[in-house]
Amino acid sequence: MDSRPNRLKDVAARLLARDEKPKLLVVCISNSWGGLEQVAVNDATDVTQSGIEVRMLCLKGSPVYEHIVKAGLIRPVPLAKSPRNTLDFGLKRILEDQVLDGVNLVHTHQTTLLGSLSPWLSKFPHVGLVASRHILNNHSKKNPFHLLVYRRVDALVVMSQALRENVLATHPVSAEKVVLIKLGLDFEKFSPDRVDPTEQRKKWGAEPDTVVIGLVGRIDPAKGQSTFILAGAGTVKHLKSGQKVKFVIVGEETLGSSGGYLSELQALVKQFHLEDHVIFAGYQENIPEVMRAMDIFVMPSRQEAFGLVAIEAMAMECPIIISSGGSASEIVGRQEFGLLMRAEDAFDLQQQMKRLLDFPTVRKQMGKKAREHVRMNYDRELRQIESLELYERILNSRTKARR
Repeated sequence: MDSRPNRLKDVAARLLARDEKPKLLVVCISNSWGGLEQVAVNDATDVTQSGIEVRMLCLKGSPVYEHIVKAGLIRPVPLAKSPRNTLDFGLKRILEDQVLDGVNLVHTHQTTLLGSLSPWLSKFPHVGLVASRHILNNHSKKNPFHLLVYRRVDALVVMSQALRENVLATHPVSAEKVVLIKLGLDFEKFSPDRVDPTEQRKKWGAEPDTVVIGLVGRIDPAKGQSTFILAGAGTVKHLKSGQKVKFVIVGEETLGSSGGYLSELQALVKQFHLEDHVIFAGYQENIPEVMRAMDIFVMPSRQEAFGLVAIEAMAMECPIIISSGGSASEIVGRQEFGLLMRAEDAFDLQQQMKRLLDFPTVRKQMGKKAREHVRMNYDRELRQIESLELYERILNSRTKARR
């Protein structure tokens, strides 16, 4: 019998029964809408559904702000501009106002802001401070400045073992403070049996026997769209007789960007005469339908700590090809749930796509195994439970320290 529903109810009840009820301020300062922002909003939404009051510090007019205003569950605390990473006095005033209004937990999804959050929260010892690390770090932060900054942090949350090892190697934090909480999906929403991909495929001009190979992510050089197009050019050149293929790029550029990279990608498509094969689909909200409409999902990023969109594709029984490194091996196992490619290597990506393109039975079997894998390892309810239990431990510890 699944004990998770009872466990969730129990931890939520304990938190709500406290004399000093939890009031959470989530910090997500971004003009983009990608994996980090989705995780921040999804986690905050889950906390509100446990009965806990949540506010979100975000940029006014940003995708994060628009999403939470539309949903109406989370109170926005809007900023006109991004704060400085260190000793921002505007952020100091906001934090003081929020703490005076009852906030006793702060959870930032950007560790870069700890240089402003940690010093100002030092005068409020009853307030817990949690930081989530979403990306790999390539340089050491084991220096006096970061030692002071991270001393105030109660927990540093990561989403994979690879990211945990990276944090311990590069950050001045103890192993006890680094908490692994895996990402989680709503498997009622991401259910292949509930989605009919026919209309979505028609929009892309894909016939029933067309193999749709897709990429979902912000239009950005780091996400590997140019590698995808180059691999697509090689694939089209070597198609077998009767094979049909479409390459779909889902996503838009970061709000406020110049649009230069998208223009480069469009020029690349024209250069290789791929206009009939490559579709720029723009931003899409219907991600389960999008993933179900794809036959192969590709994530050719330069470097990803973890790919939320990859496990979303896997949940919809779509086999994946992702760049090696980071948490890739945790996602695909020994390549029974997906294939690995060398980052920024268009020829290698072409070869991996050919493996799945030429063997549809293998492709479908891999997709089914992929869904089973993510169902076992990436459950949204379990992530919610573990997050609430972490908040409870921090609040208890902070309450004892104040006595």
